[in-house]
Amino acid sequence: MSRLIALTSCLAVLLVGCSNDIDTICDRRKECFDSDLDTSKCADKVSAWEEERESEKENRQARTTECAQCVVDRTCAEVLSNCVDDCFGIP
Repeated sequence: MSRLIALTSCLAVLLVGCSNDIDTICDRRKECFDSDLDTSKCADKVSAWEEERESEKENRQARTTECAQCVVDRTCAEVLSNCVDDCFGIP
């Protein structure tokens, strides 16, 4: 039984530790470009942008995912030089 509890606890920590694409983008913006950035407001803006036009929703969500995948494991310098195309236009 204690193994099950330990396994469940580890899984919960992993799941809670994972952030979504919008959080990834906003966290990297704060780390790399604007230390005063309010990441909650950033996330709200990106989420609103994704939802703004129903006809573009899937495309915008895909763009958010591409941007997040680009920035997640790169240094700030690499983000600047490699992710402009993927992230340009996302508020």
